[in-house]
Amino acid sequence: MQIKISPKKILLCLLILSPAWYVAACCVFSNSRKAAFDQVQTGDMRQTVLGRFGAPTHVERAGESFERYGSAPCAAPCAERLWFDNRMNPELEVWSVELDRHGRVVGKNYLVSM
Repeated sequence: MQIKISPKKILLCLLILSPAWYVAACCVFSNSRKAAFDQVQTGDMRQTVLGRFGAPTHVERAGESFERYGSAPCAAPCAERLWFDNRMNPELEVWSVELDRHGRVVGKNYLVSM
Protein backbone atom coordinates (compact mmCIF):
# COMPACT_ATOMS: atom_id res chain seq x y z
CA MET A 1 0.00 0.00 0.00
CA GLN A 2 1.43 3.36 -1.03
CA ILE A 3 0.79 6.55 0.81
CA LYS A 4 0.32 9.55 -1.42
CA ILE A 5 0.91 12.99 -0.02
CA SER A 6 0.15 15.96 -2.18
CA PRO A 7 2.70 18.77 -2.57
CA LYS A 8 0.20 21.13 -0.92
CA LYS A 9 0.08 18.98 2.21
CA ILE A 10 3.87 18.79 2.32
CA LEU A 11 4.11 22.58 2.02
CA LEU A 12 1.46 23.05 4.70
CA CYS A 13 3.33 20.73 7.08
CA LEU A 14 6.58 22.60 6.44
CA LEU A 15 4.90 25.93 7.14
CA ILE A 16 3.38 24.63 10.36
CA LEU A 17 6.63 23.08 11.60
CA SER A 18 8.99 25.90 10.60
CA PRO A 19 8.42 28.04 13.72
CA ALA A 20 9.09 25.04 15.96
CA TRP A 21 12.31 24.25 14.10
CA TYR A 22 13.41 27.89 14.40
CA VAL A 23 12.75 27.96 18.16
CA ALA A 24 14.59 24.66 18.58
CA ALA A 25 17.58 25.96 16.59
CA CYS A 26 17.66 29.14 18.71
CA CYS A 27 17.67 27.06 21.90
CA VAL A 28 20.46 24.79 20.68
CA PHE A 29 22.60 27.75 19.60
CA SER A 30 21.91 29.66 22.83
CA ASN A 31 22.77 26.64 24.98
CA SER A 32 26.07 26.10 23.16
CA ARG A 33 27.01 29.77 23.72
CA LYS A 34 25.98 29.52 27.37
CA ALA A 35 28.21 26.48 27.83
CA ALA A 36 31.15 28.32 26.22
CA PHE A 37 30.47 31.37 28.41
CA ASP A 38 30.36 29.27 31.58
CA GLN A 39 33.76 27.75 30.73
CA VAL A 40 35.47 31.14 30.33
CA GLN A 41 37.43 32.02 33.48
CA THR A 42 39.30 35.13 34.60
CA GLY A 43 42.88 34.81 33.35
CA ASP A 44 42.04 32.72 30.26
CA MET A 45 43.88 33.80 27.11
CA ARG A 46 42.21 35.34 24.04
CA GLN A 47 42.88 32.20 21.96
CA THR A 48 41.12 30.06 24.58
CA VAL A 49 38.04 32.30 24.38
CA LEU A 50 38.06 32.20 20.57
CA GLY A 51 38.47 28.43 20.67
CA ARG A 52 35.30 28.16 22.74
CA PHE A 53 33.16 30.80 21.00
CA GLY A 54 34.59 31.07 17.51
CA ALA A 55 35.00 34.43 15.78
CA PRO A 56 33.47 37.39 17.61
CA THR A 57 30.62 39.34 16.06
CA HIS A 58 32.30 42.61 17.00
CA VAL A 59 35.58 43.67 18.64
CA GLU A 60 35.45 46.81 20.79
CA ARG A 61 38.74 48.53 21.63
CA ALA A 62 39.43 50.52 24.81
CA GLY A 63 37.92 53.99 24.64
CA GLU A 64 35.58 53.10 21.77
CA SER A 65 31.87 53.15 22.41
CA PHE A 66 29.81 50.27 21.05
CA GLU A 67 26.32 51.62 21.58
CA ARG A 68 24.39 48.72 20.07
CA TYR A 69 23.84 47.26 23.53
CA GLY A 70 24.01 50.52 25.50
CA SER A 71 26.90 49.30 27.60
CA ALA A 72 29.68 51.38 29.14
CA PRO A 73 32.80 51.66 26.96
CA CYS A 74 35.64 49.22 27.51
CA ALA A 75 37.87 50.92 30.13
CA ALA A 76 40.97 49.85 32.08
CA PRO A 77 41.79 47.15 32.86
CA CYS A 78 39.75 46.24 29.75
CA ALA A 79 41.74 46.83 26.57
CA GLU A 80 39.45 44.88 24.25
CA ARG A 81 35.90 43.54 24.49
CA LEU A 82 34.82 40.63 22.31
CA TRP A 83 31.10 40.51 21.49
CA PHE A 84 29.35 37.26 20.53
CA ASP A 85 25.76 37.63 19.28
CA ASN A 86 23.17 34.91 19.14
CA ARG A 87 23.32 34.61 15.36
CA MET A 88 19.81 33.16 15.20
CA ASN A 89 18.41 36.28 16.90
CA PRO A 90 21.03 39.00 17.48
CA GLU A 91 18.54 41.31 19.21
CA LEU A 92 17.69 38.71 21.87
CA GLU A 93 20.97 37.87 23.61
CA VAL A 94 24.68 38.61 23.50
CA TRP A 95 27.78 37.57 25.39
CA SER A 96 30.89 39.72 25.90
CA VAL A 97 34.36 38.92 27.18
CA GLU A 98 36.75 41.65 28.32
CA LEU A 99 40.50 41.23 27.82
CA ASP A 100 43.40 43.21 29.29
CA ARG A 101 46.38 44.48 27.28
CA HIS A 102 48.05 41.06 27.63
CA GLY A 103 45.04 39.27 26.11
CA ARG A 104 43.83 37.76 29.39
CA VAL A 105 40.18 37.66 30.47
CA VAL A 106 39.35 40.29 33.10
CA GLY A 107 35.56 40.19 32.86
CA LYS A 108 32.57 38.76 31.05
CA ASN A 109 28.92 39.71 30.62
CA TYR A 110 25.70 38.15 29.41
CA LEU A 111 22.93 40.45 28.18
CA VAL A 112 19.42 39.34 27.32
CA SER A 113 16.52 41.40 25.99
CA MET A 114 13.02 40.59 27.10
